[in-house]
Amino acid sequence: MDLLFDGYRPIYKRHALGWEVESTFLLSTSQQMCYYKDKLFGGYATFLMDRILVDSCKPTTEEPAFTAYLNTSFKRPIAPTTPIMLRAWPEKLDGRKTFVRGSVHVLGESDE
Repeated sequence: MDLLFDGYRPIYKRHALGWEVESTFLLSTSQQMCYYKDKLFGGYATFLMDRILVDSCKPTTEEPAFTAYLNTSFKRPIAPTTPIMLRAWPEKLDGRKTFVRGSVHVLGESDE
């Protein structure tokens, strides 16, 4: 499991509702899982998003956070050899629930 998160180094910033988290990294050769040629497997991108979304809820391991529902929309494919930046931030608190939002940015591409 550690191999899947190799290079993941989250940076935490205080947010009014908890923590904003950001991590920029380049996938290693063993992390470059492609179902179609030169397109990162969407399940792996979602797996990475799930991790950073949870980190924005609970930046320590004292109280684990769990994903109840994760909705993803892919705007374009991610090339496995380009650096990516993951971002996550809380949007709403409702009792024990934290609603979070996140994004994947392919560095060097415009956000059309």
